[in-house]
Order: sequence, then structure tokens, then C-alpha cells
Amino acid sequence: MTYDKFNLDLMKTRSALFLDGWLKFNEEKWGCKPERVLYQIPGKDLPKLEGVFYLNRKGHVVMPPRNPYLPLQFSPTPTNQPFRIYTQWLEVSKLLAEDLNERCFEGTISFPPGFFDARVFQWLGFDVGIRYSFVGSLPIDEALIDPSTKQKIKKAYRFGYSWSQSEDWEAINYCLKKTGEAKDFSHLVSSKELEYACNILGKESFRGYLCKSEKGEPVSGQIKLFLAEGVSLDWSAGTDRNHIKNGVNQLLYKSSFEDMTVNGGRIFDLCGANIERVANAKATWGFPLVPYITISNDTMPRKIYRAIVPKKLKPLVRSLFKGV
Repeated sequence: MTYDKFNLDLMKTRSALFLDGWLKFNEEKWGCKPERVLYQIPGKDLPKLEGVFYLNRKGHVVMPPRNPYLPLQFSPTPTNQPFRIYTQWLEVSKLLAEDLNERCFEGTISFPPGFFDARVFQWLGFDVGIRYSFVGSLPIDEALIDPSTKQKIKKAYRFGYSWSQSEDWEAINYCLKKTGEAKDFSHLVSSKELEYACNILGKESFRGYLCKSEKGEPVSGQIKLFLAEGVSLDWSAGTDRNHIKNGVNQLLYKSSFEDMTVNGGRIFDLCGANIERVANAKATWGFPLVPYITISNDTMPRKIYRAIVPKKLKPLVRSLFKGV
């Protein structure tokens, strides 16, 4: 792959995962200490690579639960020459890789979409993988939306569903739990924790969306991590199975895209296209498929966890043994 304009724009644009309130929430919720990091060539302002590490009690770098990536932002010198961008990325990413190697890390760490050049990590012997997400510009291009998705949105309106930006965390969490129950997983957050996250991030950044039936029942809920002029992310979503065929999920996504656009949204990341059914549903919005780097340190506790812990008990085990 090459650093086309969109990928380079992604690398250069700050993410909502950098927000102070998000760092504080992760520290309070998961017990991981955030540390902002900066990598530069001595004596040069540019290029530079900024990021955030989360440290466990041993001082090792970890990915807190419910975080799609560790945030990174790459700032090259003003240039359109591909070879200069390649060289500058290698210079600063080598500093990042060496720092990670010295600190040690546990589990799997994901870097954001756009950061697809993993050569330095390979050269230093890291176990490198590749995953994918759908990431696109706001406003969304109506012409690229799957026609069946447009029909589902019309159906939702025809059946009397309505949407709003909402701070009714009980109702939103009810919808999250409905999907969790149907798919046998947990979002690992309570309504009180959602309220706390909103308080420290602000409702502008921690944006809740709620779809209700004609009778006023909560049927679909979503939460976005939002940063105007930056990269915003799809953090949580859930829908009541009794209403999911009526287009409520599609209605809420489309409406939230429009709301974020009006409020200065520029880039949106649907956060993951690695599970087949989920990927197929996200593909309907017409966003580009973008790769991102993962690096792994597969410890023995993680191998045991995956091999012997029943699927239904994994959320409980993760909550008891953070970082496993």
C-alpha cells in the first residue's frame, strides 16, 4: 500500500481517543495509568509521532478493555514526496518500537487505521498482524449507501420510530444489553459508568443517541466518541431484537452521522470490520476499508484464558483480571 491522501490524512488527524476525559475514564474504570508519549529526532521539531500508552501495575503497556486502538498522530514535514514520508515514518516509528520493546507490553496492541506500515516492528522481531475498519469522511456520500439500507430507514420512519441525541444512559444501556444478551457478550459498563464518562468528557464528546418506538420504548442506542475536526469513533451500539428488522439501527446511524456533521465532524471510524456479519452490516454505508497494525505478545495466561474459560464467563474473568 501507499500513503495516499486519505491514509496520510488519517495519520495526521487527532483522534477522540486523545481526549483528557477519555484518558481519565480509562484510568478510573480499568486501573491503567495513561502516559502521553512523543517521539522526535533530536534537534528537529518535525517529523514527530505523538501517542498515548496505558500502563499496568508492572509498568507494561496494555490495551485497556473497550479501547479499539492506542491513539497515534504522525506529523511529517511539509512534503508530497512519498519517499520522504516513508523515511520520516520509519525514523519516528523506530523510536516508538524501541520504547515499546524496552517497556514491554502485554497482549495485543492495535494502532489506528491509516497506520499500516509495520516494517520497523517486523525488523525488531515483533509479532505483527493486520486488521481492518471502515473509516470515512463526513458528511457521508448518499450515493454510496446500500439501497436496502435506505429502504430500512424509510421503513423505520413509516413505523413511527424517532431518534434524538440523549443522556438517558439507563435507556441506552438497556439497548446495549439487548445486543449483548442476543450475542452472548457484555459491553462491560454500567449506566452509572456511562453517566460518569459523559460528565468527565462532556456531552459534546461522549455523544449518546437513542431511538424510540411510537410508544416511547427505547429500541436502539449508540455512543460515539466525538472530536470536531478530528477522528470520531463508534464506541458502543445495541438494539432490541424485537425491533431490529424495522430499520431502527440504520435510522440511528444515519441520523448520528448527520448530527456529527452539523457539529463539525470530519472523519468517522466505524471501529472494526473483522467479524464477518458485523463487517457486512457496516459495509452498507460505503466507507473505505482501511487496514491497521496490531502487534502481539501472547503470554501464557492469555493462552490459558482462551483455551479453557467458557465464552459466557469471559466478560467476568476480564473484569476480575484486568489486562488478561
